[in-house]
Amino acid sequence: MRTFAIFGPKVDRDAYTRVDIQTAEIDDVPVHCGIVETEAPVFDLADAANLHKVLIRVLAFSLNYRDKNIIFKMSRKGPGDRVYVIGSEFVAQVLEVGTAVTELAPGDLVIGNNAYPLSGWDGLQPGIPSNHSSREFQILHKAKLIKVPETMPKDVAAAFSIGGQTTYSMLRRLQLFEGANVLVTSGKSNTSLFVINALRRHKVNTYVTSTSRAFESELKAMGVKELCVIPSTMAFDNDSTIANVKKENGFHFVIDPYWDLHLSRSIDVMAIGGKYITCGLYDQYLSLIGKPAPASQHNGRELGCVMMKNLSIIGNCIGTTEDLLNALEDYSAGVLDVVIDSTFTDGNAAGFLHRCYSAKSRFGKVVYQYT
Repeated sequence: MRTFAIFGPKVDRDAYTRVDIQTAEIDDVPVHCGIVETEAPVFDLADAANLHKVLIRVLAFSLNYRDKNIIFKMSRKGPGDRVYVIGSEFVAQVLEVGTAVTELAPGDLVIGNNAYPLSGWDGLQPGIPSNHSSREFQILHKAKLIKVPETMPKDVAAAFSIGGQTTYSMLRRLQLFEGANVLVTSGKSNTSLFVINALRRHKVNTYVTSTSRAFESELKAMGVKELCVIPSTMAFDNDSTIANVKKENGFHFVIDPYWDLHLSRSIDVMAIGGKYITCGLYDQYLSLIGKPAPASQHNGRELGCVMMKNLSIIGNCIGTTEDLLNALEDYSAGVLDVVIDSTFTDGNAAGFLHRCYSAKSRFGKVVYQYT
């Protein structure tokens, strides 16, 4: 079976004669990668351990921001005689099901169910099904899979589960109301793009921050009222648009994928009783590649401001099965779009990695599809 693998920094290329080892440069770090053939798992229907399990064949997969940490760990410190198989999201076809599985059948198209903090099955670990989702054949518990419409394109399906589950969890917890001012930070990040599209079905005023004006027309076509271009070290209310919103009402909701970049700056521009929610942080890998962490903008007045404004600061990790089902329902109803930048196929491993993490012109998810 095929897997998308990352090699160590001193890989012995002669040891992998059947692999086209390519090199992509990510954040000035050379990353060796390639499609590696490994042995497929054996799915024994007679084994009681497989009663509730499913054999799938991955058709396409995608990476997320969290994968950068794994990639850099292997590319900087990994042994040259081993590989690390990567991948966070996938779309797959069901090949066989355990005898106790009634929810799925051979031929169904499925994506990962990343339900958190509960998996929905006693003793089954919550969260993403695997850190190695590019493995072409996998055996997973049925609770880790969810069926998608056959009409959903493979590239969309391969880029849907984490963004959909996380976004719909955050919007559910925020309890948006009509006419609210919503600030979405890092507007070109994949999470923020998912959020922006999901906000279209809510009658809210969506403002977006970014460090550049690239893709302004695309963002406004997605329902964004204003794109606010703000350098990473500048206070949000230095932007005239944000300053005007702050003066009138403030932002009722802030949705932020990187709290270590934006939390401090968000507090100052929020409305009394506002809610801030975050699903991650930016500095997940910088120490691995010898780059400095973002300059801290935290100061002692923040907590006082949170109290005086009665703000709610919410942390969010993925979401429930119901959140993912709601996202799929909205997609099927035509009220949720997914931004796909490009799709790569066999033979261009380095191009795929470069597009995922280094291409400034990227806008949306990048997908790798097996042919």
